Amino acid sequence: MKIGINARFLTQPYTGTGQYTRLLLSALARLDSANEYFLFTPELVEWNLPDHFHQLRILEKPSYSLSLQKAHWEHVLVPQEMKKWKIDLAHFLYPSNPWARLPFPTIVTVHDVIPWIFPAYRTRWRSKLYQFYARHALKKADHVITPSHFSKKEIVSTLKVKEKNITVIPHGVPPAFPTLGPTVPLRRPFLLYVGGYDERKNVPRLIQAFLKYLAHETAFDLILVGGKKKGLESLITDEYAPRVSATIPVQPKGHIIFTDQLDARELDILYHQATLLVHPSLYEGFNLPVLEAMAAGLPVAAADIPVNREVTGEHAVFFDPLSIDSIGQTLRSLLANAPFQKILAQDAREKAREYRWEKSAEETLNVYNLFI
Repeated sequence: MKIGINARFLTQPYTGTGQYTRLLLSALARLDSANEYFLFTPELVEWNLPDHFHQLRILEKPSYSLSLQKAHWEHVLVPQEMKKWKIDLAHFLYPSNPWARLPFPTIVTVHDVIPWIFPAYRTRWRSKLYQFYARHALKKADHVITPSHFSKKEIVSTLKVKEKNITVIPHGVPPAFPTLGPTVPLRRPFLLYVGGYDERKNVPRLIQAFLKYLAHETAFDLILVGGKKKGLESLITDEYAPRVSATIPVQPKGHIIFTDQLDARELDILYHQATLLVHPSLYEGFNLPVLEAMAAGLPVAAADIPVNREVTGEHAVFFDPLSIDSIGQTLRSLLANAPFQKILAQDAREKAREYRWEKSAEETLNVYNLFI
């Protein structure tokens, strides 16, 4: 069987969809030698692929709008190439299938419904049009894959996709790397945040909680991976600093460190050296950083949202993400309890063993086989 894949996000490896694309395809390459795969990308990506995997570059047609250029590539050029190569089944690894029904079975991975429930993702008319198009195109898909039961419920209620046409396939744990030395300055023990910096990620409240409850009390730093040049530096003030006099604040013991984007190996080093991962996001469809931290044996403090409880199996501590005090008090309490940190880390590592990309690939193949 010829399987066509919209693998656009191979060109964006630091994104969640980019990680999903590479890790799922890597697992499929190890598991499946019977089918032939055609990976469509706007640029060629250096990657050692087996002979039955073909990376095909489809050049984008220039447009006055990058969003329209991307949409034309997804909805017109990729389907044209799939038809040209006589694809038997198509898998779009994010909502990007065309409005018109294709002449072969179409599967779409929907990671979450964030673009349709958060107005911040539809501020411009082009983004509104794109999400409107994607929402209605999903109704033409033969099947939807999503990474959590929480997301499945959201897809049914928000996008009106029939429950019987959705399969939950959780992500797996990325491969571990040999232990290496640190590549960012680690002056003290540190808390780690990994994720994006858009509004729903709730990072400003995390910074404020750290400054209020930890920076002047404990010698822990807070490392925000990929946080450099995100405009967050202005949040670091002496508002919560105890003062020697009316004008002289006490210097904090802990500092906030903003890094550039880190590759998988550098990130793995931080996971293994951090004291705990903190994740305050208000909404997630799965939450891969939490799973990565669990696999590294790192205690997790996370927002009390349904998907975090689902992914962790409740082997984490939870806080109210809308409350600076709840975030800060939870972190302070956890840092003061080393024995509980150890228990939490052991339980989390055990839970993480349930998440394997080989299992994800096998279950994805099972969905493909429904349409052979």
